[in-house]
Amino acid sequence: MGNGVFVTGTDTGVGKTLVSCALVRRLAQTGRSVGVMKPVETGVLPEQLSESDAGRLLAAAGTCDGIEEVSPYRFPLPLAPLAAASAQGRVIEIQEILGRYERLAARYACVVVEGAGGLLVPMAKDWDLRDLIGRIGLPVVLVGRAGLGGINHALLTLEGLRQRHCAVMAVVMNETALSTTPAQQEQCASTVALLRERAGVPVLGPLSYQPHLGSDWSGAVEMLAQSDPIRALANLVWAHAVGMPGSPRRGPEP
Repeated sequence: MGNGVFVTGTDTGVGKTLVSCALVRRLAQTGRSVGVMKPVETGVLPEQLSESDAGRLLAAAGTCDGIEEVSPYRFPLPLAPLAAASAQGRVIEIQEILGRYERLAARYACVVVEGAGGLLVPMAKDWDLRDLIGRIGLPVVLVGRAGLGGINHALLTLEGLRQRHCAVMAVVMNETALSTTPAQQEQCASTVALLRERAGVPVLGPLSYQPHLGSDWSGAVEMLAQSDPIRALANLVWAHAVGMPGSPRRGPEP
């Protein structure tokens, strides 16, 4: 299909939205044409749309797209997408998501699509997130946890992507907790170092732990947008976007 990148994670809570927003913010800050999409989101209440993943992505991009355009499936229950949709008597249709993506890709040189949960989370009875990644045809940015368990989770997810011949652009490692002891700091450092040896793709980070996300989300995003890992990721994403034939509205090179 078209131009952009698909951000997924090794698990829920590893920082997909934070990385996606920082990436989008960096692209927007440098004058690049970037759209956003959060196809499926759960745990979203109508009165909290600005604090939803889709709302935060739109704020980072600074676009005028409506939330319905970028997030066609939103559910109030904080469950896996299939369960959340079933509870509402709804079915998540892959063709609807692909159609929404195509419309966004026609307007922007680059579209950052953020997934929900991990790679094999079920979206409907007969397809999961990996199926969507394969159908949408975008290279993947995998967000993982820098710390114990991070190596296994990242390598398993990479293996799952490669089984379906999904291209992986990079792995971004994120510190999801503060490393306060020498042992924790070594766990973080060794996780990143070993993944750089074994992943077979660029491993960026780790992004530093952000203790004030709950009280100052936009500030954390702005800071990370200037970090070396996000700058490197933005360069990779943009190089791919401008290399796509027919990409519309290409912004200036950095």
